[in-house]
Amino acid sequence: MSVIDEVRESQSLGRDFLVWLWFRSETMEEAFEMQGGEEAELWFEGKVTLQSEGDRGVETVVCTGENVRIREARFALAEGKKLTRAKIHLRAGDHEWVFELDSTWMNFHSLKTPRVFREKGEDPDALFYERVLLEEKLIFMMDQIFSEYLEARLSPAWDTEEFPALMRWIRQGVK
Repeated sequence: MSVIDEVRESQSLGRDFLVWLWFRSETMEEAFEMQGGEEAELWFEGKVTLQSEGDRGVETVVCTGENVRIREARFALAEGKKLTRAKIHLRAGDHEWVFELDSTWMNFHSLKTPRVFREKGEDPDALFYERVLLEEKLIFMMDQIFSEYLEARLSPAWDTEEFPALMRWIRQGVK
């Protein structure tokens, strides 16, 4: 089996993760707890892309705006479209990242790291290494959040609590 075939077979995991992440960002009262006790706050803003495949090919819906709680995106979810890409903000401590997450490959697009300043007399390469460190921190935090999703998805409470709550959230956005 090729890598492409494996991704196609497992792409629903990424899409489901993105929906769960959107749901959690709007419904959870506390931030995500990271290793070491740091908290990470996450929210969707700006753009979400949803797709469905049917007899006539792929249909794509792109919703943009300041507030992605918009009815059209939630309606598309309720109609069975899958969330394929979203613009996400993540804040941990004094740092904030903005990026688009692609649910198929779990790639970051249009990544904006926290601003890095060069101190007078500092090695010019230090800016590069600090940015790399900030990118690694984002990947580490998203890995932890994805692990939290997998734990929730594989727990017995998924079918009785988490998934029904997620479906109610989708339906409430349509009303």
